[in-house]
Amino acid sequence: MKRLIGLIVVGGLLLAGCAQPSVTTSSPPELYDKVWISPGEVDVGNFFPGARAEPDPQDWLTIHNGNDYQAKFSITYRQPDKITEGYVRAPDEAKNWVIIDDPAPVLKAKETRQVLVAVEMPQGANAPPKWEFWIVVKDETQPGMVQTELACKWLVTMKQ
Repeated sequence: MKRLIGLIVVGGLLLAGCAQPSVTTSSPPELYDKVWISPGEVDVGNFFPGARAEPDPQDWLTIHNGNDYQAKFSITYRQPDKITEGYVRAPDEAKNWVIIDDPAPVLKAKETRQVLVAVEMPQGANAPPKWEFWIVVKDETQPGMVQTELACKWLVTMKQ
C-alpha cells in the first residue's frame, strides 16, 4: 500500500513538472516580432456623393508594433503605385475625403492597436465609377535611407 501511494505521489510530481506556461499574444507567434497591418484591402460598394463609408470596429485598420521598443507610426492617404484592373486612381480631391482618427499613433513594444479610417464624399462631388486609393502606415522610427511602408488598398465602386 505504501508503495502504491509512493507511486501516485511520484507520478503526480512528474506530471506536474511537465506543465508548460502559456503565453498569450495579440498576434500569431510567427508575426509577434514583425510590424504588420490588417486588412490589406477594403472594398466599398454602392458609394455616392454625400455618403460615408466606415468599416465595422472589428475591421478598422489594425497596426502591430513588433519592435522591442516604442514606435511612432504615421498613417496617410496615398495614390497607388499600381492600380487594380478595372479601377482608376482616386480623384485628387479624394485625399480630403479620407478621415484618419489617429494619424500618428505611438505604440508600445509588441502593442496592437486599431485605428478608424473612413471615407466621406461631399454632396455634389464627382468621382469615376471605380476608383482606388491606399492608406499607408510607416514606422517613423525605422533607421536608414530605405524605409518600408505598409499599404491597405481601398477599392471604391460608385452606385449606378
